[in-house]
Formats: sequence, structure tokens, C-alpha cells
Amino acid sequence: MRVVFLTQDDPLYILPFFESFFAQDIGKVEVTSIFACRAMGNRKRTKLVRELLLLYGPFGFAKLLGLQCWMRAASVVGLESAPSRSYSFKALARAHRIPYHRIGNPNHSEHFALIAAQRPDALVSVACPFLLKRPLLELPSYAALNIHHAPLPRYKGMMPTFWQMYHGESSVGITIHTMVEKLDAGEIVYQKSVPIVAGRSMHQLIRYSKRAGARAMMEVLQQYAQGQSPTPIVPVAESSYFTFPRPDEMRTFRKRGLRAI
Repeated sequence: MRVVFLTQDDPLYILPFFESFFAQDIGKVEVTSIFACRAMGNRKRTKLVRELLLLYGPFGFAKLLGLQCWMRAASVVGLESAPSRSYSFKALARAHRIPYHRIGNPNHSEHFALIAAQRPDALVSVACPFLLKRPLLELPSYAALNIHHAPLPRYKGMMPTFWQMYHGESSVGITIHTMVEKLDAGEIVYQKSVPIVAGRSMHQLIRYSKRAGARAMMEVLQQYAQGQSPTPIVPVAESSYFTFPRPDEMRTFRKRGLRAI
């Protein structure tokens, strides 16, 4: 089964998913390409920096920036020593002999053509920062899938790990669903959760849940590869939508003793 991934170039929070995915026995799953968009898509960088400063605080933001710079620098000087440890998407793809492409909005005609040329059986979004349109969603012969790190439909939208911690949840969800043109909608085909360990920061929890999500995605893809469509899950929770947290919500997050990093 031919699988194409759409993601964003974020070595700190998204790369752990792919490291864990390729560490598994992929069996009949053939990843034909990884298409990575700019991290956070078209979101203005000045606004993003202000938001991250509020969320992480000056010290936490400096640490976050330092980790990002370290990973970029480690990749440039070639510190990767094994396929299971990479500091960039490009290096990981090269280690597994998978074509890697940096693109803009995947809905645009030139990028759509590149993706369509792969003839995907499954199109998988892992934090792709763009809402995919119908032509893309209709490309795969089996399914267009998205992984969302929260229980749907309860935690639709942005920053799901933040909001689950903010609301005092004891676990974070992992939901895999088919994609439609509406955000975080579609048919749910997989849903489980991983516990929130006391004292674990949002940074640690995101990376941990991304690795758990890779195992979940492999399980779903293997079902399709074996000709067995996953049984749809009917949600029982009410639907809620969350945006990027406001400054007062970020301050409340920290006052509750929760850590971003």
C-alpha cells in the first residue's frame, strides 16, 4: 500500500512521530514520499514569537529556541549516526531512502501535482498546517487520514495538548480520522489515550504522545494494507473547538503549576 505523508518541518515536535513510525516493521506499507510544509504554515512569525513568549515565558522560550537551533545545527554538521536518530526530516528521509519535498500550501496546483504523481493509496496528515481541499482528499484510493492528539470531537482545533492539561485531564487522546474539508471532522477510525504523568511538561507530553501516535497510525495503516477497513467509532462526547490560548489562559496554565517546557 502506497502511503504519502503531509506534515510540517518541525524537528522538535513532529520528527519523533516519524522516528517511531519507521522504527516499526512497516510490512506492506510503502511510504513513497514525505511532503513537509513550513512550520506553522503561513502564520505570521512576529505574532507566533509573541504568543510563544507568553506561553513559555522568557526562560522557557530561550530553552525552546536553543533546542531548535541545536537540532538544526546538528543536522547541518551531520551528527545523525543511525536511521533511528535524526535531527532533520531530510536526514531521516535519506536514511530510509524516501523522497522528501519541502512545499508550500499543498492545495496549490504545483504542489498538488507532485502529490498526485505519487498515486497514494493513503494520504496521511501529521500536523500539516493547511486545511486540505477536496481534490487532495479524493486522491487516495483507500483513505485520507489525520492524526489528532486529543479525543475528538471534544478537543477540536489548535494546541490540543495544552488544552487537555489546562482542563485537568488525566490523559491525552490519540484520534485518527478520515479527513473532510471541515477541520477535525470526518469518520473516527481509531481512538485511545495515554496517561499524563504528574510533573511532565507540555513539551515532554507532546513528544511522548507523538511517538505513541506513530504506533497507532501504523496499526491503522496495516489494517488498510490487509484489505480491512477499520471499524468506525461513534463519538459520545459533545463537540468543542479550541483556538490558540489567550494571554490570560497562558498565565492561568502556569499559575496552576503546569509547565510548557
